[in-house]
Amino acid sequence: MSWSVSACGPASKVAEQLEQQFEKVNMNDKGEQETVQHARKLVAQTLATIEPEKIMRVSASGSMGFKDWQNKTGSYQSVDLKIEPIHFS
Repeated sequence: MSWSVSACGPASKVAEQLEQQFEKVNMNDKGEQETVQHARKLVAQTLATIEPEKIMRVSASGSMGFKDWQNKTGSYQSVDLKIEPIHFS
């Protein structure tokens, strides 16, 4: 159970690309669905505060696991989110 999205380019285009990718993320677990939605909103809100033509690189991913995979107990999540500007010299 894992998901990932990523894009690089002008902030406005990256926001559009990521929104399309987030639309395709389909998690079965309710907790993981909520995590994806929080990441989606955070990425959109952050990119909305940046100049539309600023070149950005964004990656977001997550996974869910269980301490006891066979019995699906002891669940945990791992989430990684990176939003960074690309600077040209």
